[in-house]
Amino acid sequence: MTTLEPINSFDDLTIGQAFEFGTLVMTRAAILEFGESFDPQPMHIDEAAAAEGPFGGLIASGLHTLSACFALMIRSGVMARTSLGGAGMEVAWPAPVRPGDELRVAGAIESLVRSRSKPDRGIAKLRFTGTRVADGTKVLDVLTTVILKR
Repeated sequence: MTTLEPINSFDDLTIGQAFEFGTLVMTRAAILEFGESFDPQPMHIDEAAAAEGPFGGLIASGLHTLSACFALMIRSGVMARTSLGGAGMEVAWPAPVRPGDELRVAGAIESLVRSRSKPDRGIAKLRFTGTRVADGTKVLDVLTTVILKR
């Protein structure tokens, strides 16, 4: 996991500021466990059925990919001192994630707006992505809105 310096205030951020959150590996066991618990579709829980499906094999649930990448970002601690929570996400999964895939998680600030109604807060839009290390394919693209302390 990448160690990042925590942001102390919304005002410490700049548009275009980039973050490297590190990498994670999506294991077969974790894909099956998440699928069984939260997204029990054949392509996530049944290797034989998945082999016959449109992806030609077992793939991670998009929700699993989102959760795993989000957890890595949060565990970096970069916004631990300032985050007051999220206000929404736009999510895309442009390519499937397979067992054993190593994903690189990175982010960048896309916009910053000071709250007019609550001057002790700001609203940041952060785009974070998951990219397959082996071939550079983007597998996750998220634009998230975060409320931060000033």
